[in-house]
Amino acid sequence: MRFVLDCNVLVSAARIDGACRKVIHRVVRSHELVLSEPILSEYEAVAGRRSQALYREAMESVISEFERLAVFVQPADIVYGLRDPDDEVYLATAEAGGAVLITGNTRDFTETRYGSVEVWSPRDFLNRTT
Repeated sequence: MRFVLDCNVLVSAARIDGACRKVIHRVVRSHELVLSEPILSEYEAVAGRRSQALYREAMESVISEFERLAVFVQPADIVYGLRDPDDEVYLATAEAGGAVLITGNTRDFTETRYGSVEVWSPRDFLNRTT
């Protein structure tokens, strides 16, 4: 399967050895990661924030691995009407890449499906895949 990872999954994985870290390991080992340049740019910007200083090295290492392994696509030209317009790129990238979006952001991603894009929580992913 193909997956797009919301930035909050990357941040959580860098901070805590829990579900999000397991998600990243499983996606990288057994599935295809789909990225776009705007998502990569957001990952890098978030890793560079002062608030991420303690986790920057881990995040940058994961981002480098993502760059090496991911299938890059141009985000689809679709707007879903999310509360936070900055999150639209995750759905547009998943749409273009035929991927499922994995996110812990239930505040902005309130539906389980947007058009053809399914939205799974990290726990959903762990329960549904091997």
